[in-house]
Amino acid sequence: MRNGRYILAITLLLAALGAADALAAAGSYEAHARRPAYDSAALALVGTGSYRTARRHDELKVTVCLRKRTAGRFFDVRCETATGAGKKVKAQVSVPGCVAGVWRTRATGETRGRSGEWINQAVAVSKPFRC
Repeated sequence: MRNGRYILAITLLLAALGAADALAAAGSYEAHARRPAYDSAALALVGTGSYRTARRHDELKVTVCLRKRTAGRFFDVRCETATGAGKKVKAQVSVPGCVAGVWRTRATGETRGRSGEWINQAVAVSKPFRC
């Protein structure tokens, strides 16, 4: 009788650990946005971003936008979207010149779920850059 309780306790413990690992694997995704930078060779303001997951996926998507502050609010000026398979996808967006003001890069990433919808959305915003 005593051995049965130990076996049951060990089984429940292993099941709980397995469920925790599954939740961690499903929930480990993140977006990154780098601070915009002025490229003097291309005469353009460039923003880069990425989306990363812990496990491989058939389809990942990241949308990177350069945002400019006007009247105290940030507005998207230009966006680029990139898709790919694997664990990470990167994208880059640029605007000509460097219009005076405060700029940020925003990256939004998603993973395609089994039923075809986009899931696991993550958003990141960079530190401001002043032109």
